[in-house]
Amino acid sequence: MSEIFNFHRFGTYFLYDLRQMWRKHSRAAMLIGGSVAILYVVWVLCSLVFTQHWSAPMIEVRFMLLMVAFTVLELYQARTYGYLTDKMEGSDWLMVPASRTEKFVSMLLMTLVVIPLLFLFVYFLLDGFLSLVDPTYGKALITGFWDTYHGMINMFGQMSEASPIVFSTGALVFAFIIGYICNFLYFLLCGVFFKNHKIVWGIAIMCGFSMVLSILFGLLVPILMLKMPHFEMDELQAAHLVAGLMNGTLVFCCLLALGLGWGIWRRVKTLQH
Repeated sequence: MSEIFNFHRFGTYFLYDLRQMWRKHSRAAMLIGGSVAILYVVWVLCSLVFTQHWSAPMIEVRFMLLMVAFTVLELYQARTYGYLTDKMEGSDWLMVPASRTEKFVSMLLMTLVVIPLLFLFVYFLLDGFLSLVDPTYGKALITGFWDTYHGMINMFGQMSEASPIVFSTGALVFAFIIGYICNFLYFLLCGVFFKNHKIVWGIAIMCGFSMVLSILFGLLVPILMLKMPHFEMDELQAAHLVAGLMNGTLVFCCLLALGLGWGIWRRVKTLQH
């Protein structure tokens, strides 16, 4: 068992992996995580030049930037372990005294936990600091998220009372987490699978898959509508249909995340130079 996974050896390797990640990607991390500070400086300078007034970016703009930065972070996962396909660096990685299981677990922890949490911590920390020192900045995003969360709880409670479908914030949060896991694992798989143009290949495959699904959906829906011209559903049947679709989508995303994880494991296990 110690040959497959040893906690002491894993801890040593994880710290080594963390140092390597910082050494290789610290500049990109500071650029993505500090994007809110860059936005603030650019916004204030443009405001002084064009309006001669000091003004900070609104909370809606900062939230949009957060979504954009998080998407960039997802795409960047194709670069974090992309060096494994390089003959020299990949060979060095294979020679590190740790089992492939330990390297795989470290890779998942780094991709799904350390990097996203570090990004959110830096982004919200800078955003909160700017909200404290600049009165024109408005409230911090973390405060806005907390207010939005309570608003969503109240909204879903009212919707559940007026609808046969039970809406919950827990299901929405779970769906978001599964979606983010799938996206991060997908671009991580592209990074360790493709030798060149990792991000481009990842986006191209995703776009091609979306186009195929759109074509199939456009062809099948009219056919199904023609075959069921007199099909009627009451409110309860429609609610069960919607709930079934939502649950089916969540199950599919969970299976997709497992499949992507399995693909990464197979690549790590069979990687050779």
